[in-house]
Amino acid sequence: MLKLHLAKTSVQVQLIELPSHLHEGDFFTVLPTQRNLHELMGLQDERALLKTSKGLPVLAQRFSSWSGAAAPFLHAYDTFGVSISGVEFIQCWLKARSQGMNVAVEEFSVGAAAAKQGKFLAFEEAQGPLAQATYGYHLGALEYLSAIGRLALKAGVTHVRGDIHKVNQAEGTISSVELVDGQIIESDLFIDASGAEAALIGSLPGSEYESWGHLFPCDRMITASAPPLSPFPSFSQNQAFAEGWMGLYPLLNRTGVRALYSSSMTNAADVAEKACVLSGIKLRDIIDVPVKTGMHKSPWVGNCIALGDSAAALDYLDATQMHMLHVGLTLLRVLLPVDSEQMPESTTFNQRFRAHAEDVRNFQLAHYRLNKRYGELFWDRARQGEIPQELREKLNLFSSRGKVAMRHNQTFQESNWTALFLGHGVAPSSYSPMVDNISEQELMNVFQRLLRHIATTVSGMPDMQTHVEINFDSSDNIYGL
Repeated sequence: MLKLHLAKTSVQVQLIELPSHLHEGDFFTVLPTQRNLHELMGLQDERALLKTSKGLPVLAQRFSSWSGAAAPFLHAYDTFGVSISGVEFIQCWLKARSQGMNVAVEEFSVGAAAAKQGKFLAFEEAQGPLAQATYGYHLGALEYLSAIGRLALKAGVTHVRGDIHKVNQAEGTISSVELVDGQIIESDLFIDASGAEAALIGSLPGSEYESWGHLFPCDRMITASAPPLSPFPSFSQNQAFAEGWMGLYPLLNRTGVRALYSSSMTNAADVAEKACVLSGIKLRDIIDVPVKTGMHKSPWVGNCIALGDSAAALDYLDATQMHMLHVGLTLLRVLLPVDSEQMPESTTFNQRFRAHAEDVRNFQLAHYRLNKRYGELFWDRARQGEIPQELREKLNLFSSRGKVAMRHNQTFQESNWTALFLGHGVAPSSYSPMVDNISEQELMNVFQRLLRHIATTVSGMPDMQTHVEINFDSSDNIYGL
């Protein structure tokens, strides 16, 4: 991205590729905003990239067993209904529900309805007031990064492989990086994308790491692969169990499996066995790794900018694996320094990045805090844990009237928070008085029209299996992998 956007300048971009920590079975789960990142990178054929990456699009995330015996719910990449006489749909739905209507809010989402029925549609081709649905992705990690790497080299990025021997500093900044083979790399600006070890920024004075380990209950994770699901579902599955939760993520050539747990309550072998039982599929390539959550209080220190996991490490819920990388690159594109000596842009970068990171953290925390698995130590502790002030404000306002307190620099929008809160059983005690200006008959008529429209739209969609067979065959691999 940097090379493409600086192509007509005198700025040079050099990549030092460190030894990878990825394993053969690793995969990424990413939000629909990944497409915006692809645009920043000048990607021309995203479908071909998905095929090369053994990736699949996904319409929603399904959460089951997080609320005891309550029915599973879907967090679709979509909005709910349409406003009625200028009043938000959710407020109208809340009134109708209080008067006895027994239709779940996700029934008014095209994306959720399509996911339930195993359907798929390229929503950018859809028209009308309900054409807000979109999709995220599951991507094979090694294949995806290899393809992106080829694009970077094609764009002219200078590339060397090596490992860091020493980070040389001068007056609180990095003067050069010395590799184990003796090469010395000098630069005006260093970008640390080394992952959780934060090899560059972690060495600088003034760099302070803030752990979120006390907020999140899981400290370890197993990842594994399983045979492809048949037929392909159009959603991921997140299922809670006594000591944590597991996710199933369909890929083109396999199913990615991830299970997070507390090492103080169970172990990797037991979790792997439980994952096999819960999913009903045989796992292979099982790897157990630690889970770290937190962020550098200032991801930009001196002349070093941390991106991705080097800056902030999040929980694995909600398909946010590459999101902080996207946030950092987007901010950097706008705030790229113009003076190699003075970099006042760092203050704005740090403020905005932190706001995004805390928003995602709070969204993920809400799943744990709102669980209703009573009598299980893991979940009782997760429910009783600390609630950050901004999350508490959102919960209080939504519990009162079904409205979400939104701020600037937030990743998840009001429809996302609404799906999360309602899905986990947060029942607002009231609704906007503006709804009372709409007659009950008008509300009923609009609800019925919406449900008929959604049913008709979804019935005309191809199923996910057909969509994959038509669009993701194994031919024309343009990335040479």
